[in-house]
Amino acid sequence: MPTPPTPPTPPTPPTQEAAPEAQPLEPRPLPPTAGAEAIVLRWTKISAGLAILPVPLLDFATTTGCTLKLLHSLSSYYGVPFKPQLGRSAISALLGGAAAPLLTGVTYSLARLIPLLGVPLAAIASPILAGATTYAIGRVFTAHFGAGGTFLDFDPERFRDYFQQQVEAGKNLVRDQRSAR
Repeated sequence: MPTPPTPPTPPTPPTQEAAPEAQPLEPRPLPPTAGAEAIVLRWTKISAGLAILPVPLLDFATTTGCTLKLLHSLSSYYGVPFKPQLGRSAISALLGGAAAPLLTGVTYSLARLIPLLGVPLAAIASPILAGATTYAIGRVFTAHFGAGGTFLDFDPERFRDYFQQQVEAGKNLVRDQRSAR
């Protein structure tokens, strides 16, 4: 007599295995900051140099353009995706709490309209402020990108005090470079 086929065994219920603990993300290797510092210094000098142009508000526009190019260069250096709109938003957010340097820059730019004294006054002050602002923004984003940040997770409030300190350091840097000539 043939043996009856054995019924298939029911599948065993899946066991409740403990979920693997979330592994920390491996930090991506970041380039040394020396290259980033060279980028910041290069764009600081360009920004300060272009601010000498004796056209009211042109220095303001050239400083903004230099700062965007600076952020583009730093983002490439650190491997962070760059979109101009994100760069402009980050700059605006950072400068939003820094009304004094921004208003001072516009004032110096408009000072060019004052007969006889305007152009020399602005020619001295505008490059210092333009270079200092570009330098400070570069230092902030060097710190942010160097810590693995992106434009999307940039928190300007976290950098407000550091930005103000770097504006002062940038003023000193531009003055020192100017006097070294």
